[in-house]
Amino acid sequence: MTAASDQPDRDPRRRLRLGQILVEARLLRDDQVQDALRMAHASGRFLAEILVREGMVTEAQIAAALMERNHLPYIEPSRYDIADELLNTFDPAMMRRFQFVPMDSIGLVIVIASAGTLSPEVVEQIGSQTGCTVKLFQTKASEIDAVLQAHHL
Repeated sequence: MTAASDQPDRDPRRRLRLGQILVEARLLRDDQVQDALRMAHASGRFLAEILVREGMVTEAQIAAALMERNHLPYIEPSRYDIADELLNTFDPAMMRRFQFVPMDSIGLVIVIASAGTLSPEVVEQIGSQTGCTVKLFQTKASEIDAVLQAHHL
């Protein structure tokens, strides 16, 4: 079974990066994004982490901009009891790198909370790995971290 998602911009040529999305949402200027990208590259940290740490935007603003751009509902995974078995389906390094956690598996659908915009390739990989159709929800990076830490991943 192939993976599918509710993500509207599956064409990689149309997929915008976080910085572009925040500029379009008028939360940042292009020069601010460029400065933050340099800091992220130099430190090896995620752009979103730098933007929040530097006080340029909040996690809530990032999540809202991504929700609007990707037409995804918001969810807080830390409020749910996620089965260890489900979390162990994925390599913790993969979940950290792509900033997602599985929330639930319902029949042939897997519910994924993502703090960013997952590429079509990652969505396909999740679907192939689980044999499920992927249903995406938006969340904050701190939510992903909280779930992974709570489960010692």
